[in-house]
Amino acid sequence: MCYDAVIFDNDGVLTKPTLLEVQREAVRRAFAEFDVEPTTETVDGVINGGLTRLRRICSVHDVPVDDFWSRHETHAAATQRACLEDGTKPLYDDVTALDDIDHPLAVVSNNQHATIEHILDVFDIGDRFEVAYGRDPTVEGARVKKPDPHYIERAMGELGVDSALYVGDSNVDVVAADRAGIDSAFIRRPHREGYELAAEPTYELDSLDELLAVC
Repeated sequence: MCYDAVIFDNDGVLTKPTLLEVQREAVRRAFAEFDVEPTTETVDGVINGGLTRLRRICSVHDVPVDDFWSRHETHAAATQRACLEDGTKPLYDDVTALDDIDHPLAVVSNNQHATIEHILDVFDIGDRFEVAYGRDPTVEGARVKKPDPHYIERAMGELGVDSALYVGDSNVDVVAADRAGIDSAFIRRPHREGYELAAEPTYELDSLDELLAVC
C-alpha cells in the first residue's frame, strides 16, 4: 500500500511509556497547589478516568477543573522532561528505521504538546518530522485526544495529504485511525504482550523496522 504520509503515536512507539509513578507525581503536585492531599485512588482516577471523572474529582475537592488541569499539564511535562534527560524514558532503538521511510512523517500523541516538543529536542529528532502534535494543555485539548481523530486530522491537514498510515500501540490508536478514515499499524512492544485488541488494525508489527515493507 502506498501512503502519502506516516504518522506516529509517541508513548510505546517512539519512546518507552512514562512510568505510572511519574504520572502520579504530576497529579500530586497539581493538587498540592490547591492544598489537597489526594488518595492513590483519586490520583489514578485523574490519570485513567476521563473528563467526566476528572470533573467529579475536582468538584469533590472544590478545585476549579480548568485551573487544576492546566497546572497538571505543566507538572506532567516537567516530570517527563526529567525522565527524558535522566534516561528513564528512552527512545526505542528501532526509531532509526524512520530514516529509511521515504514519506512525510508526523507525530500525534495523547501526551502533552510540551512533552512532545521536549522529546524532539532532547533526542534531536525534530528534523525527522514535518508535523508534531501533542494535546493542548486545556480541558478542551483533553476532550479531543484519541480516540477522537481531531489531532490526526489536524496533522493530515497541515501535511496536505489525503491518505496516511497511523502507527500506535493501543486500542485508542487503532480506533482513532479508523475514525480518521486511514489505515493503522499496531506495534506490539514488550509492554503489550498479551494485550487484547478491541478493533482490528490494518497491520500488526513487532518492530518499526517492519514499516519499510508496509510502506
